[in-house]
Amino acid sequence: MITTQPMPLFWEDQARAQLGADRFAAARRDPIHPDLLTWNIFQSLETHFDQDWLAYRLQQFGGTGVAAPVRLQLWTGTHDAAKLQPSRGYLATVRERALAAGASEEDIAGFRAPIEVPIRIESPDVLCLVDTAMDRADRGAKGRDRLLELVDAGLEQARNLSKTLAVATVYRAGSPAADVISRRMEQLRANLADELPHQPAAKTVQLREVTWQQLLRVWEAEVDYLKLPTSAKPFLQHVKRAGLY
Repeated sequence: MITTQPMPLFWEDQARAQLGADRFAAARRDPIHPDLLTWNIFQSLETHFDQDWLAYRLQQFGGTGVAAPVRLQLWTGTHDAAKLQPSRGYLATVRERALAAGASEEDIAGFRAPIEVPIRIESPDVLCLVDTAMDRADRGAKGRDRLLELVDAGLEQARNLSKTLAVATVYRAGSPAADVISRRMEQLRANLADELPHQPAAKTVQLREVTWQQLLRVWEAEVDYLKLPTSAKPFLQHVKRAGLY
């Protein structure tokens, strides 16, 4: 069953403030926009009563090293203290390839843009960056490889924090994005160190995939431990009608 109704939101005013009015309005027109799913699920997980159990649940994104206390932040990386910047080595490689393809220095400047990540999970030993998709696998800034840019910038930050890095993606099972992302993940698990030769720690990065369907089932199991402003029932009914459950 497909729904065209707006998604029921928790803390709607806060979501609008964090996303910005224009981005929020655009997302609101999509019944299952990833930004709004991200908000409902992860903003509410931040209210979980049991930090140890929450850390265990979040291991699906960051591996068994994720432990309490955990901190969740949404849409970080571009304008805050946790800014995600491409490394010098990554930019040097991109610049060389772009110039060889006929790009100008002005074109290349866009590759230096900081990188937004939808979900940042930080625990004592692990930094986990989580990307989200629905039916389409988006590219990074100026067409950068999205997973590579997250790994590269994430390693820079993880090193500064003395943590290991995990990068995960949430997508819709059975979608075109699922196929594209899974194939790229498989390639990177085999060749990540070769694709980022300037990052010695690349071989230690954990790469993980989670479907929205899996995540929503986990979220429903935790509802009784969350401090929600309204009932979870309308939201769960909505995602089930949308085929995400």
